[in-house]
Amino acid sequence: MTEKENTTEMPAAKRPREKRRRWLRLSFVLCVVLPTILGTLYFTLVASDKYVAGAGFSVRSMKPDGRVDIVGAFTGLAGGGSASSDSYIVLRYLTSRDLLERLENDYDFRSAYGSREIDFLSRLDPDEEIEKILEYWERMIHASYDPTSGIIDFKVRAFTAEDSLRVSELMLGYVRELVNGLSERARADVVRYTETEVTRMETRLGDALKAISDFRERGALDPAASAMTQIELLAGMEKQLLEFRVRIAVLEESVGAEAPSLVTLRRQADALEKQILDKSGGLNVMGSEAGLSSLLAEYEELQVEKTFAQKAYASALAALESARIEAGRQQRYLAVYQTPALPEFPLYPRRILYSVLLGAILGVTWGIGTLIVYSVRDHLS
Repeated sequence: MTEKENTTEMPAAKRPREKRRRWLRLSFVLCVVLPTILGTLYFTLVASDKYVAGAGFSVRSMKPDGRVDIVGAFTGLAGGGSASSDSYIVLRYLTSRDLLERLENDYDFRSAYGSREIDFLSRLDPDEEIEKILEYWERMIHASYDPTSGIIDFKVRAFTAEDSLRVSELMLGYVRELVNGLSERARADVVRYTETEVTRMETRLGDALKAISDFRERGALDPAASAMTQIELLAGMEKQLLEFRVRIAVLEESVGAEAPSLVTLRRQADALEKQILDKSGGLNVMGSEAGLSSLLAEYEELQVEKTFAQKAYASALAALESARIEAGRQQRYLAVYQTPALPEFPLYPRRILYSVLLGAILGVTWGIGTLIVYSVRDHLS
């Protein structure tokens, strides 16, 4: 092969490589350089300042807990206590729809975050649905929870210092109301069952007392005492009747059957015997029982029910008092160690840092993509 032929073949072999290099440079400019320049211009000239305000607090319980959490000591995780559960509830509440709706009712949230003075990428569209606004709100708030110490921190971003302070103060108030509500519900749950039991025992005792009162209104204040009185009375009447009968027997031997004195004694004896039958109700001095035994059984049953109801009521009252003491220990409160303060300087956006990070991320992404393309091309060739 001559020297002239070699010089004509080498440029032809370099053409594909030069073409690939041109496409490589062009892709770098389009994928890395140009977006980095545009991002830098946005961060330095267009992006709106964001002020940050927040608070730090912990949900505490009045109940002392002397137990040692061995798992938490080794893992750094909180145990399954109620205060820890309440802390996670508060953490979820900070980014919930309920809090956002309360914030919209108490503060002109959409106007504050949808002002035309805010840059187009950071601005909220006031006409968006609540779900979209909730997604926007989740980007404007950062909440964290340390399970070891039980401390919750939240930071709110806003486009003016006053807005960030006002929103943070409202959120802290909402959280305090939530914790108070959780505490009240916990206390109510502890006391509710015992109060129901006290009401039931009180009703039972009232029914027992009313039953005894109704029983006494029927004329038997104390069936046992009444029975003894009635027995003594009947015994006296029967003794008198016996005397009448003895006198009648004596007179029958000495006078005629139609003698006035004998007729009078017989009439008195008959009247006394009828009176004895009316008052005894079937009870005689020999102790056979008819109506009185049933009264005694009913009265004793009512007395037993009254005694049991009194003891059960006293026990329910003692349980209620213990439950109220325990409910007092279940009380939660918000221990605030950092209150919202008016920010003096916008912390975001971090213009230089974001520009550098954007260029680095785009460069790394472009490099990985280029390596993948070349690997695939070499594999196919």
